[in-house]
Amino acid sequence: MSSEWMGNTKVSDHDVTLTITGEIESLRPRLTAAIEKLGYTILGEHPVYGKRGAQGAARRGCSFAVLDYPTRLTIALKQINEIAVVATFQYEVTSCVLTKGDRQTLLREAEAIAALGKQGSISACPACATPVIDDSHFCRRCGAPLVVEVAELEVLRLTKKSRSAYNNLVLGVIALCVAGVLFSPLLWVEPKLFRALLILGSGAAVFALFAMLQGVLQLHSVLKPLPVELTARAQPVLTARPTAALQPAMARASITEGTTELLNFDIDRRQPAEPVEARVFDTGEIDDDRLM
Repeated sequence: MSSEWMGNTKVSDHDVTLTITGEIESLRPRLTAAIEKLGYTILGEHPVYGKRGAQGAARRGCSFAVLDYPTRLTIALKQINEIAVVATFQYEVTSCVLTKGDRQTLLREAEAIAALGKQGSISACPACATPVIDDSHFCRRCGAPLVVEVAELEVLRLTKKSRSAYNNLVLGVIALCVAGVLFSPLLWVEPKLFRALLILGSGAAVFALFAMLQGVLQLHSVLKPLPVELTARAQPVLTARPTAALQPAMARASITEGTTELLNFDIDRRQPAEPVEARVFDTGEIDDDRLM
């Protein structure tokens, strides 16, 4: 690690070397996609080269997160055998003096990029095990998002926020000590100096409380992170529901039991026969007509 001034801007660099399984030709596009996912703008692929602008409070030069400052990243790849590649991550961070904790944060980001580069495409849905046959982001059967979970990304998030919270708490404690030193001689100083010390001490105390409160809130977000809202939500799973018009299917019985139930059903449902009234016809007149 080294630091140098370019005009009025201080630039610090740091190198991280990792070994990644794979081949250069297949690994290079995956590393390019990985650093683009982490907010870098791709400037070249031979070697992989990208830059990231200032974010958050680093735009005003008052951030404690090294990843918020303008950064240039170059990844040099070297094939050492048939299955392994040595990747050198060369960081150039602008307007930031790298501390030991900052170097650890850059190491965690390099590990996250390497982990994303080792991940291949998803072959099956993690929810229903349906084979994935295209580059879609959701399962064609159940609608679940096809996302590769990388533990190194969560480690990077924890490292970044916890380091920033630690720096805020340390700065708050230092500012509180300065405020105590400024308040201590107020009992025996002259009125003019009393007023000046009171203003300086009050400002230091307010700054200390603000920095410590910000550090506590950052620690709270580390221990209990807020749920991440996906820009594209998964479609709900559609399940077939039985309709009220259809009767549920009955259990299949044997031939003998089915015949017995059918006979009982016919006997029970059979309507009683109505009695037929006998009709008597008088045929005497017909016979007399024939005789005549």
